[in-house]
Amino acid sequence: MWSFLLLAFLAVSAAVHIPGVPQDFTTNDIVLSAISDEIAQKLSEEYINYLKTGVESAALRQISAQLASAHSRKDLFTKELDELSLADQFVACTTCRATVNVVARMFREENGAFTGPEADAKLKSVTLDACNRLQLQTPEVCESLIDFNLPSVSYIARNSKIDSRTFCSLFMQFNFCNVKNADYNWTLVIEGGGAAVTAPKSDLPTKRGDELKVLHLTDIHYDPLYVPGALAECDEPQCCQRHVSTTTSDKAAGYWGDYRDCDAPWHMIDHALKHIKQTHTQLDYIYQTGDVVDHMVWGTSMQKNSDSLKQVNNRLAELFPGVPVYPCIGNHEPHPLNLFSPEDVPENINTRWLYEQLYEQWSTWLPADTKDTILKGGYYTVSPRAGFRVIALNNNECYTTNYWLYYEGTNKIPQLQWLHDTLLAAEKAGEYVHILAHIPSGDGTCWSVWAREFNRLVERFRSTISGIFNGHSHKDEMHLHYSTKGHAVGIAWNGGALTTYSNRNPNYRLYHVESKSMQVVDHETWIFNLTDANAKGETQTPQWFKEYEFSAEFTADLCPAGIDNLLDEMAANPSILRKFWRYKMTTADPKMKAGCSRSCLLETICRIAVGVNNQRARCEELQAKLNIALDNENTTTSTTAASTASTPSSAPTTTEEATTKNPGDDGAASLSISIISLAFAAVLSIMHYV
Repeated sequence: MWSFLLLAFLAVSAAVHIPGVPQDFTTNDIVLSAISDEIAQKLSEEYINYLKTGVESAALRQISAQLASAHSRKDLFTKELDELSLADQFVACTTCRATVNVVARMFREENGAFTGPEADAKLKSVTLDACNRLQLQTPEVCESLIDFNLPSVSYIARNSKIDSRTFCSLFMQFNFCNVKNADYNWTLVIEGGGAAVTAPKSDLPTKRGDELKVLHLTDIHYDPLYVPGALAECDEPQCCQRHVSTTTSDKAAGYWGDYRDCDAPWHMIDHALKHIKQTHTQLDYIYQTGDVVDHMVWGTSMQKNSDSLKQVNNRLAELFPGVPVYPCIGNHEPHPLNLFSPEDVPENINTRWLYEQLYEQWSTWLPADTKDTILKGGYYTVSPRAGFRVIALNNNECYTTNYWLYYEGTNKIPQLQWLHDTLLAAEKAGEYVHILAHIPSGDGTCWSVWAREFNRLVERFRSTISGIFNGHSHKDEMHLHYSTKGHAVGIAWNGGALTTYSNRNPNYRLYHVESKSMQVVDHETWIFNLTDANAKGETQTPQWFKEYEFSAEFTADLCPAGIDNLLDEMAANPSILRKFWRYKMTTADPKMKAGCSRSCLLETICRIAVGVNNQRARCEELQAKLNIALDNENTTTSTTAASTASTPSSAPTTTEEATTKNPGDDGAASLSISIISLAFAAVLSIMHYV
């Protein structure tokens, strides 16, 4: 996680005094940022001098417990960044700025610690030592991830012009930690047109039964090394691959998959595709929104990743001949994980190999005129029928664990500008558009500037965009997009995941799409219960069933205005929100056992209402309403509460946070950032402060 960046510097700062750390934290972002920057500059200067001379100055020795005592300690390493208190955010931002100041100079100065012919070897040695000493992962995982990522990280550190304040602004995205760097705070040129937004988008056709059927597959995460009976509880990011002979029954991987940190075996994927073919005989399109490759992030290679992609794509083509498949790229597809380079960097760290492989595989379904943009950046557009256009983005360039984001900010403009131009042409041609992208723009790991500009496009072309389709979160969910004045103007539908990683039942979605406006008028989710399937083993195939149909369980009004109204109903009636949460978690047994606490419910409703991570007005409004409703629930009699708790269809609601691990936010991807953060903070480990 991001927190290792903090860990290295807190170990230093706990023993030293930094003048100026505020006792009471103001909410004035300008003041906080200035104080943070001053402290970071002072600390980094003193520390660099210490590295050069070996002599600790009085100032460095006197850095007291102010920083250490200002933060909550545990929360810094257990909570997500956007959940931290203001004091913890201040400490995180300040230590980030100081760390990057030091490391950047070690890379860029002529006699820096990480310059010269032995620079990479020194950096690996320091980073590997820190990773192993702090037991961030097993030695095998530490060494592999460092080997994979250091060439790119080293190149970025030496060639990027990014300063520490901008780096930390992107990395953490706290309001006061943000800075206005033109390279990292740009705006798209958007051509005007259309009426002003004065109300939510509400023009939804009536469901008639003759709609197009669109299958949504996402986050397949095929594990070619999965072994039924292997150890399902391990120290590595992904299990169910090793130690078959020594595995006890309660820790053995199930035949059809496992709720623990395990991805999908081929026989489960193949069975799922065969079930879909037999059950849904009239598919019009298939959307595959990325992450075919598994979570064995320390064991990837160009060849292994290509083989997994080819095996899945070939099987889709074999089982669904004549059905157009429109794929996009997930963050797990490249080697190394998450890294999508610009075009003009050396071949050994360039992502072009992936785009070439994917164009070759996708050409089964895509026309030749998609080649240029796929090879340029992994995105394309195609018109499957008159009046309809599909746009597939590679929005991994907004992913804050894609370290090429820190190389240059303005090179993220061309794809979004291309999206603008493509939407403008579609508008003029009278076409309706579906946008496919792996990462929801409202996800906390999507760079807020990219998400903001994407949201501006959704607002501007709200009459043209009929639907947005995402994956990545492994959750069966949705996100609303709002205009600058707070009107709901678009919906991003999330297809969940076929993998079980982690604590999920395998699932897929089927959309009912009105054939003229191409709007989603209903959708249904299909799952099988993993516990039941594994109890029967390989002698019986899993029993898939329709878990729910959205119109029957929530509302028949699936336009942005209708979903926005549904959010008000969820806030006023928590039982509706709890039902949504159960389906969001695919009613997986571990999740149902753990339940959803108050904070879980607050996060659930907020996530639906956020299309840009730092634009949370609607989220906060809904959370305030929900808190009132939850308080009112607590005043009911114990008899009523007991009756509600015993209802079979209700998941338990805990009063404290559920202790079940929550890896659905892609814990393995977070692991990568913790390892590479070592590279940025490695110099701090040289002096053995940790």
